[in-house]
Amino acid sequence: MSNLTEHKCAGKCPEFKGEQCHHCLIQQIEKREFELGVAPDEAYVKDSGFSAGDVVVLIGEGTKDVLLEIVNHMYTPNMYRVKILESGNFGPVFKDDIRHATSAELHAKKRLPTDLNKHLDSALTAKGEVA
Repeated sequence: MSNLTEHKCAGKCPEFKGEQCHHCLIQQIEKREFELGVAPDEAYVKDSGFSAGDVVVLIGEGTKDVLLEIVNHMYTPNMYRVKILESGNFGPVFKDDIRHATSAELHAKKRLPTDLNKHLDSALTAKGEVA
């Protein structure tokens, strides 16, 4: 009795010679591997930190200072559909191009320069402590 049928690359990879090759990129992860927590890290869907309803701003130089609201994932785990709060228009944005809006930015209703943002955030925090 042979265990060759257990090898995932049997009949699929030209490098297969009776033992599972390390050249083959075909990988099947079984449900049991997830249940036991032994599936490879890259097999798990990562939480990007953004959820529907979160208010975010663009972080790139030269981008608009508008607030955006996350609507949902779009096409890939790296892209979101967002609503531009100022205009009500919708569009796509990559997760690496955004960050959560600060309380100062929410109060100002736009993205703020980094130095001003830090100052206003501290002021709003202090105001909250006094109130």
